[in-house]
Amino acid sequence: MSNKQAWLQFSEKLLENGSDIFENAIANYETPPNDSKRYALTLLARTINNFQAGILLVNNDFVVEARTMVRCCYENFFWIASLSKMGNSFIDKMNLDDAAHRITHAKSLIEWSKSKNNYDFEEQLNKIISSLTTKYGKTSTIKNYDAASDGDIGETYIIYRQLCGDSAHHSATSLSRHVSLNGDAPHLLPLDDPYEVEETLELACKALIGVLVDANIILELPDNEARLSSLWNEFATLRNENNASKASDH
Repeated sequence: MSNKQAWLQFSEKLLENGSDIFENAIANYETPPNDSKRYALTLLARTINNFQAGILLVNNDFVVEARTMVRCCYENFFWIASLSKMGNSFIDKMNLDDAAHRITHAKSLIEWSKSKNNYDFEEQLNKIISSLTTKYGKTSTIKNYDAASDGDIGETYIIYRQLCGDSAHHSATSLSRHVSLNGDAPHLLPLDDPYEVEETLELACKALIGVLVDANIILELPDNEARLSSLWNEFATLRNENNASKASDH
């Protein structure tokens, strides 16, 4: 028996609480801002937006696409968990990651401009590369598995991998979920797992609750702890109902 509506109602409650925590944090925002709190706010806001997009997609029967947005929520979860555990040392990693990507992008643009016989950008881009190299030295990127492990949520990485494989990344599996090439003519595939909507909502809610908890810790808002605990208990009840429904159908 489907409990999709129960999950959607709970999702709305989570969004309301997330927005409320964000507003509480803004009301207590420090000037100048603490870096950990500033990044916690951005990760919280990004997760709320990704989560809302996922719900919109679910409501319009784009479940595969919704799972891609849920994957984004887990990336945010990995980063904010690491930020909560590591503080400024993770911020240093974030800055090195950003510099590494900017340097790579600048080098790619230089090669692209040369292929077009256009050298207008090369001097400017080389200055950017030189400035970043001087400031940061050897740069490195953040691996999501490492971020999850550093944040003590390494067990959730298996969820992220599943979402990558069945929805977000191009693969024979993910492509086969959109259209059938068997028979006389291609046709759009219906959802083949009656519980995938509920599972998608469950995974999304788990990620958002995790982000809310870590954001609340970093933002130092202890008055929210009781309601976050209550939300987790409500989540656990819905998850158990999901599992019971699946078991009764097999």
